[in-house]
Amino acid sequence: MTLLRMAILTVFAIMILRLIVKKDTLDLSGIKFPLIFLGIWFYYGAMAVTWSFSKSAAIKELYYFFLFILLIVVVVYLLQKVTDFWISESIWLAGAAIVFIALLELAFDIHLPTSRYVIEAERFNEMDLRRATAFFYNENDLSVFLVLVLPFFMTRLLRKPFSTKLINFLAIVAIIAVNYLNDSRLSLIAIILQITAFGLIALFNQVKKGARIALILSPILIGILAWYVFPTLLNVDLFEGIREGRGSASHRFNLYMNGFYATFQSAMLGVGPGNFPFRIYEDIFLTGGFTNPHNWWLEVLSSYGLMVFAGYVAFFLFIVVRLFFMYESDTGNKLLSLSLLMSYMGFVIACLGPSSLFYFWPMWFFYGVALAFIAKHTRKAT
Repeated sequence: MTLLRMAILTVFAIMILRLIVKKDTLDLSGIKFPLIFLGIWFYYGAMAVTWSFSKSAAIKELYYFFLFILLIVVVVYLLQKVTDFWISESIWLAGAAIVFIALLELAFDIHLPTSRYVIEAERFNEMDLRRATAFFYNENDLSVFLVLVLPFFMTRLLRKPFSTKLINFLAIVAIIAVNYLNDSRLSLIAIILQITAFGLIALFNQVKKGARIALILSPILIGILAWYVFPTLLNVDLFEGIREGRGSASHRFNLYMNGFYATFQSAMLGVGPGNFPFRIYEDIFLTGGFTNPHNWWLEVLSSYGLMVFAGYVAFFLFIVVRLFFMYESDTGNKLLSLSLLMSYMGFVIACLGPSSLFYFWPMWFFYGVALAFIAKHTRKAT
């Protein structure tokens, strides 16, 4: 029972008590579909235990899923009483603290006890690696978090005074540097997408005619830049490794193929919660001993089947589309809606990096923040 789980259960109990005794309200305006889907997803996972190879792994994942659903509900409840300013500032402060810790790790080669470089110290003693993990287990999890919080620094470039712009610009440079030194290529590609989106969405209406022409031409300029940058990020040798069946790229590709194969073998119903590692067809796909999907989209598809995957895509698009229209219609805090929107744009790519994301609680926390924000401003608009 970690402090986080105790906090979630305690606040949830207090919320129920206040709803019953003090007739407090839990406003779900405009977000009933996402919450209903999460309930259906959990119920389907409970049914999938019956055909899961490892029922203990399935029950463990459902236990955590239940806690994450409670986390989302608790965040929605708490944030309906908090101003948008404090929501944005809290995420910014958390991001700034973690960036600072990551820089200390890279500078002094020290890590927190939660890092795999401490937990598995014997494995890395012989390796000359300088990586940052902050509060997370590995650098890939940290990179996804940095992609999620990066837009909260980017949108502050639109604020005054100049000192605010400078501090946030330096923080953005630091985030890019941490991801580069961590060799998190997918996160760097996600950051390029976020910067492009920021330029096209946020700056277009705030600049003069000449700059607008430059922004219109920016996709061409970005394409030219990508022609030279992407090969470095992706490393052409990776594709050679896939073709020749060697290296981590080949193992990751075979994991993807294994996931699709397992999904079809399950009649598109999914192999069951947490059961991807138990459906590795090593005789067909050489995964080099790796058993996690290394792809969040594939993780949902292979574990829960096509129907839940389609529902999850609809759930994700619901959040993205609502945030976009809230930004365009000036409903609520434009900078917060833009920050969350770009967070999810980057997440689409960054989520392909970690070995597994189901237990990555910041992802579920951001779902709660986005849904709370949508609910609050749906109520105000009606």
